[in-house]
Amino acid sequence: MGNNSQMNDASTIGHLLAALLTLMRPLVRFLLARGIAFDSFVEVAKRAFIEVAEKDFGIPGKRQTDSRISVLTGLTRKEVARVRDEAEPLSMVADQRLNRAARVVSGWVRDFAPVKKKASAAPMTLALDGAERSFAELVRRYSGDMPVQSVLDELLRAGTVTRGSDGTVQLVNRTYLAAKDEVGKVFLLGSDARDLIATITHNLDAGSSPAYFQRKTSYNNLPAHSLNEVRDVLRDEGQVFLERFDRMLAAKDRDMNVAVSGEGRKRAVIGLYYFEEDVDGAAIPSIAVEAIKKSRRKEK
Repeated sequence: MGNNSQMNDASTIGHLLAALLTLMRPLVRFLLARGIAFDSFVEVAKRAFIEVAEKDFGIPGKRQTDSRISVLTGLTRKEVARVRDEAEPLSMVADQRLNRAARVVSGWVRDFAPVKKKASAAPMTLALDGAERSFAELVRRYSGDMPVQSVLDELLRAGTVTRGSDGTVQLVNRTYLAAKDEVGKVFLLGSDARDLIATITHNLDAGSSPAYFQRKTSYNNLPAHSLNEVRDVLRDEGQVFLERFDRMLAAKDRDMNVAVSGEGRKRAVIGLYYFEEDVDGAAIPSIAVEAIKKSRRKEK
């Protein structure tokens, strides 16, 4: 774990806490809307501090003690011992179910869908059963030991597939989203936000290590109607982009390709996101617009 002294001075810590407050506001809004009060949040925060201190800030060759974790986190040894003795409150069932369903859909697109410049391709149809080109074979290939019917029920419930009158299964959405599953959506809150924050913190503390790709584009004076096109184009082209990298990663993954060899075991994530919100106040005043135009004329 890197330790950049510049990140630990008083000024930087103040900015870090201000950034944390900005980060926390949408999360707190989400928690309050679902009845999660401060005391429950504190318990989860304690567990997170203790688990990270134990896993990532240990001394090589020494067991991480309650006393050392107490020093690192500021919690009392009694609190550390209590939290460490309690069972993990969360289940990995949703993790496994959602990941396996998503893998089946990704495998379906990779194996049976032609590469498109646009993701809005016609539905792809497979027989339910059979040794080749069947939904059952797809499930066996990509979901481990999950029953075929369980995966089918999950994808039907999510609106990712439909059943034909002839017993076939149609893929009507080239990506799996647990849109109708509150547990699934909450799981994505943790897993997707974790990866994004881990990317940002890696880049802040990268030092001589290669920085991870982190880019965005943002404008704040857009008329509401103009965003319909933005969402449509992103939905289409973003899906094509992700499918391209899904094929690249699958070709290099040892679970997907037994011919791949090499040292170590890495997890890689590539994601896209879109967000919009109302901006407080009216549109940018005309004087500001004129200043922008004047600046652009000078650049030319």
